Amino acid sequence: MSLLALALTLLYGGVVGVVSGLVGVGGGIVMVPLLYVLFAHPEWSGISIPPVYHAVVAHATSLFVIVPTAVAGILAYHRSKLVAWRVALPMAGAAVVAAMGGVQVAVRLQPELLKAGFGAFLFVSGLNLLIASRWEGRGGDGGNKGLAFAVAGGILIGFITALLGVGGGIVAIPLLIYLVRLDVKKVAATSLGIVVFSALTAALTYALNGWGHPELPPGSAGYIFLPAGLALLPGAVLTARFGVKLNQRLNPRALKVLFGFVFLLIGLRLLLGNIQGALS
Repeated sequence: MSLLALALTLLYGGVVGVVSGLVGVGGGIVMVPLLYVLFAHPEWSGISIPPVYHAVVAHATSLFVIVPTAVAGILAYHRSKLVAWRVALPMAGAAVVAAMGGVQVAVRLQPELLKAGFGAFLFVSGLNLLIASRWEGRGGDGGNKGLAFAVAGGILIGFITALLGVGGGIVAIPLLIYLVRLDVKKVAATSLGIVVFSALTAALTYALNGWGHPELPPGSAGYIFLPAGLALLPGAVLTARFGVKLNQRLNPRALKVLFGFVFLLIGLRLLLGNIQGALS
C-alpha cells in the first residue's frame, strides 16, 4: 500500500467504528466501497490485485475487520444488558451455516455481478435506514416469536453476510423489529450479537478457500488482504464504543436519514456502473 492509501484507510477506520456502534451494523456497508476504490486504482493506492478478484477480496477483507469491531460494540452493549441472547444465539447458529454456503457462491460469481449485487443491497439498506428513522420509540413485544422465525432470519443474515461482505446488521435490524418483534431498545445490541458469529464464520471460510492462491498479492491470508484490513482495524475498534455511547445518548434519527441518503446514492452508482457487465 502507498502512504496515501495507508493514511486514508487508517482515518476511514474511525468512521467504520462509529457507524458500527451507532447504527448496530458491522460496518461492511461503509468499508466495501472504500476497498473497491483502493483496488480499482493501483496507480495511487499501490495495491495490485487482478480485477476478477476485486469484489471477493474486498468482501473478505471487510469481514475480517467486522469481527473485532462488532466484538468491541457487543461488549459495550452487554454491560448495559441490552443483548437479547435468547434471540441472538438461535439466529447466529443458523447464520453460521448459511455463511459457509454464501462464501462458496461468492467465489464463483463474476465480479461485476457481485458489485452490482452489493450496489442493490446498499440501495435497499439506504431505504431501510430511512424507514428506520421512523422506528424511534416503536418496538415489538419483547421478542416472543418462535424459534422458526429466528432460524429463518439467521439463514438470510448469514448468506448475505458472506456473499456481500457485510456483517448482516442491515438485514438483522428490520428482521428483529418486524419478524421477531424484539424491543427496539435491544435491537442494535442484539444485531451485533448475530453479526459477530456470521462475520467470523464467513471470514474464516474466505481465508481457507483462497489460501495459497498464486494470483493474490503478498500479505494476503486467503482472500483477506491483511494490509488494508489491519489499517482499518485500529480506528474501527477504538471508535465503536463511541458509536455505542452516541446510540444510547442521542436520538439517531437524523443520522439514519443522512446515512440512508448516502447509501442510496452510492448503491445506485455501483448498481448502474456494473449491471451491464453483470448481465453480459
